Amino acid sequence: MWAHRSSRDCRTTFEPISVLMMPSMLSPLSSQIDHARRSVLLVRASELEVIVVRGSDRISWLNGLLTCNLAAAAPGQAIYGLAVQQKGRIVCDVTVLVEEDRVLLVVPGSIREELEKSFDHYLVMEDAEFSHAPYAVWHAHGPRARDLVAAARAVGASAAELDPTGLGGAVIAAPAEGEAKVFEALSTALDQVGGLAGDDAGWEALRLEQAVPRFDRDFDGTTYPQEATLERRAVSFDKGCYLGQEVVCMLEMRGRVKRKLASIVLAKDGAAEPPAKGTEVFDAAGTKVGEITSSAPSPTHDAHVAFAMLKASAVAPDAAVKVAGRDARIYSGGK
Repeated sequence: MWAHRSSRDCRTTFEPISVLMMPSMLSPLSSQIDHARRSVLLVRASELEVIVVRGSDRISWLNGLLTCNLAAAAPGQAIYGLAVQQKGRIVCDVTVLVEEDRVLLVVPGSIREELEKSFDHYLVMEDAEFSHAPYAVWHAHGPRARDLVAAARAVGASAAELDPTGLGGAVIAAPAEGEAKVFEALSTALDQVGGLAGDDAGWEALRLEQAVPRFDRDFDGTTYPQEATLERRAVSFDKGCYLGQEVVCMLEMRGRVKRKLASIVLAKDGAAEPPAKGTEVFDAAGTKVGEITSSAPSPTHDAHVAFAMLKASAVAPDAAVKVAGRDARIYSGGK
């Protein structure tokens, strides 16, 4: 066997993909959340990029670098995982689309080059190669998301069901040159199932209501999977060895971390703006226990919702907290 390495010097430089304007950019948050709960909400994830991995050893090689179990994923399926450092902290989250002859890794664009450097370091004798390719990525949320999978595949896109919110979901990736064609097909499918094309504000509200953390907002390279509450969703504790496994498993066996991401719903106090990132959070005794990582208006709660990284000892269901003088409580998300 031999290793195929990506060559930065030989790569073609692509211009950034233009974002297609969606007709629902001005849709109220309440409409976007309603469609996600009863039909489907489609959102263009412009912050995500794609790494394409090929070669006969692609699955086994990636399985040694990611926390999810790729060996259990069949072609046509998607799986969510993490790339972690040797000491167990998160590099970034990764959505894996498995196809017959390749694997697509959907990753945050802000970390993609750093991740490729790490991959290159651990590519030795495996028959695997990877390269960055310009793709458009969408996420679909809601019980009719599976209908969009079929529509996207019919026009050549990669698509699979993947449900981060508990409402139903899918991920769709299309080469840049086919973006317009795929979006047209998705728009037709949306019309047929009574769905809606949304925007990032809609996704922010939905993910915070459903307790879905977001890379570079709620967790980053200083965070362990258990601190980001991603161990159940993104980590397999039954697979073989992978980079950083020893630390991740040790944290799981010990059953405790010093801090933990928690969902917070603020009281309906008439405040116009949700709390900013970095706003301090205090417990009922007035002791600082953490900071807000992200927040948004919630149509479901008719209030502001947020994530906060808190001392683990302060995280308890319905625990009362204060956020910039405002009453709030910790909740499980998805309610």
